[in-house]
Amino acid sequence: MGNHPVQEMLTRRGFEVLLSNPSQYLLFPPGLDAAFEDELYLMLRKYSFRIFAREVIKRRKSFRAEDLLKYSTLEWVEKYLSFLFGLGVIEKTEEGAYRLKSEAVFSFGDTLEWFVAKVFERELSSRALWGVRLSGVSSGGDYDVLASVEGRLVYVEVKSSPPKNIEEEDVAAFLARVYALKPSLAIFLEDTRLRMKDKIIPFFESMLEGRAIRRVEGETFSAEGKIFITNSVPGLSANLALCVKEHLSKADFWD
Repeated sequence: MGNHPVQEMLTRRGFEVLLSNPSQYLLFPPGLDAAFEDELYLMLRKYSFRIFAREVIKRRKSFRAEDLLKYSTLEWVEKYLSFLFGLGVIEKTEEGAYRLKSEAVFSFGDTLEWFVAKVFERELSSRALWGVRLSGVSSGGDYDVLASVEGRLVYVEVKSSPPKNIEEEDVAAFLARVYALKPSLAIFLEDTRLRMKDKIIPFFESMLEGRAIRRVEGETFSAEGKIFITNSVPGLSANLALCVKEHLSKADFWD
């Protein structure tokens, strides 16, 4: 049995995969059976659940349903809490509140990367790796998600923080990794429902001077069909599929 197709693509390009698919920082315990993983995947497709999960991690030591109502109703928060409790992610405290079981999880980032990789595999029939660390990359070798789509290497930078926390150096680091890896398609994905045009797109316009950045649809933008910037409206998986479709439809026959 051969290596993972993405790993083989990287090896042909002269990179060594030092790490991929790390599980120690995932919100949920590794090794879920298929039924639980299916249910988790469906939950993570909901933007409200992803925001809820971030709040759970933020309040990790003690929280109640009433603390988590910023983006969901009490009915849905209680459903989400019951789901995490059933997975063994959270437990009850002596005071009757909840707390996160794992002491290693401080960010939702790894779980979001896992989910994005699963979107490629489940909805785009494309193998993917997440949490990838490469050797031989001058700009730093950390890549959130790498996928093989119809023989094309796709890189997705996954941001779980809101646009207000994204700065120019974050975009510069993303572009440096793109130039080092030279994927066929690169996607800067911000898991937010806020406008990308207000803050994020101006960063790209400044750094990609001379390259036209056009609106593809909604808050999804493209630079020459190679680099895409998008968010989670109307949905994270829908926007990833849109980026892939747009790239493939614009690809030069002789590429």
